[in-house]
Amino acid sequence: MLTSLTLALLVAAPPCKAPVKDKFFDVGPCEGKPVEACLGAGDTLIATAGCRDEALARYEVGCKRGALRACSKLGFRLIEATRDAAVVKRAIGLFTKACDGNDALGCANLASLTWDGEGVARDPKKAAVLSEKACTAGDAFSCGTLGSLWAQGELGAKDPVKAAKYFEQACKGGSASGCNQLGMALWSGAGVPKNPNLAMDVWTTACADKNAAGCANVGRALKSRGEDDRARKAMSRACSLGDAEACKEKGLPGPDLAE
Repeated sequence: MLTSLTLALLVAAPPCKAPVKDKFFDVGPCEGKPVEACLGAGDTLIATAGCRDEALARYEVGCKRGALRACSKLGFRLIEATRDAAVVKRAIGLFTKACDGNDALGCANLASLTWDGEGVARDPKKAAVLSEKACTAGDAFSCGTLGSLWAQGELGAKDPVKAAKYFEQACKGGSASGCNQLGMALWSGAGVPKNPNLAMDVWTTACADKNAAGCANVGRALKSRGEDDRARKAMSRACSLGDAEACKEKGLPGPDLAE
């Protein structure tokens, strides 16, 4: 049975026109189908204009039927829309259920809320345990979270060497934010040998993967080399991706690299 929140969303939603050729899509509930169909339908619907509410319904059914990744995705999509305390509390329950079942995404999302202290007591050490679990399970973003915890001294004394190791692991695993953080370590020589050229390479990778901070750092690095035209293009891309500081800096004269 769907919750009143999900039913209300479904009532208020505009008509959903999902792609008829998608093998997972079905206009009716997915209870009578393999549980993977609920998760697959949710993934298809969330990427289809006007179908977000139907996606939430599919994720909810999948979660109740034991698809832990569906629990994680439902929680994420709920708090993506609102940070209302009741919604955050529900998301924490979903993330906890998923993480307890060893779903890396659930652990990663729960770690973020635990580090920020949103809906739960702020606890960087617990966030590190959750992030380590997710990182070990292959969630690259969580490896970057561990790097940040060590870099910022949240787990004791700052340890730039450990931080850089986790940033590198995150970047190699495909995390754009991890590549941006690794680039900053390489640029400044924090925990790794200073290597501006390699920093530029990993920032470029982050930028290509739509990481706004990575694009901004590419722009600032180019500015420091006197390549103003290319720098402006990079800063414009960073601005278009939502970096407010980059929007201010599009006309340059170059500030220091972001930390």
